[in-house]
Amino acid sequence: MVQFFDNISDDHAEWIRKQKIFFVGTAPLDGRGTVNNSPKGYDCLRVLNPNQVCYLEMSGMLFYFPSLRDSSGIETQSHLEENGRITIMLTAFEGGPRIMRLMGTGRVIRVDTPEFNTLMETHYEGSELARAAGKRAIILIDVRKVSTSCGYGVPYFDYKGSRKTLIDTWAKRDEDKVKEYWKTINKSSLDGLPGMRHELLGPDFVGRNRGAGEEIVLPGEEPWGALLTGWVKASPAPVNAAYVVAGAVIGGAISHLYSRRR
Repeated sequence: MVQFFDNISDDHAEWIRKQKIFFVGTAPLDGRGTVNNSPKGYDCLRVLNPNQVCYLEMSGMLFYFPSLRDSSGIETQSHLEENGRITIMLTAFEGGPRIMRLMGTGRVIRVDTPEFNTLMETHYEGSELARAAGKRAIILIDVRKVSTSCGYGVPYFDYKGSRKTLIDTWAKRDEDKVKEYWKTINKSSLDGLPGMRHELLGPDFVGRNRGAGEEIVLPGEEPWGALLTGWVKASPAPVNAAYVVAGAVIGGAISHLYSRRR
């Protein structure tokens, strides 16, 4: 039986902390775009309050697959920056059956920013990922709805432990190797949305992630000033100059006619 809640209860939070894996679902606005579903392990998910959770995001390991060097691994960040929609799903593989979904909006908190460092100190001190190399961001999610369902169709599995390959591999690579990975693998999503943004990567990768309390502005809903700025940047210089001259001439003619009527 499906039940819906407006927040995460104490019972929900206790159950969430016991789970060893969860799944992150996001998608672009384009109906032809790629829906993404990422499994997450390690001790990285935190319940911050009844309507907010976060998880620590690690860099991947696509450099082991040369044919995928222009691939993504940055889908969640790209989708969140575009539209903010996100669902986290957890399911019980042992004990009583349960599936839980945390539905809401998320934003990206970049590594080595003040907000990132505060969350690390407050919620990840002493965890296995606290000192790990390859940390990329914290995904902060405002949960607007929680659903639970039976999960009788989910099989039992025994937990044997975390895989150490990811942490061990990044421990052998310096900061320059991490940056190279972000620039070559995480530069854009599979559908061409902007990927990793960080001033550490140089001018081509500078970008500002959405801040706390900042409204999500969907494509097509930008204020006129932002639309005009984007149009000017996208148009060739001669075209822009021609439109500016034409606007000045038309404006001058209207002003002249108005002054003569007075």
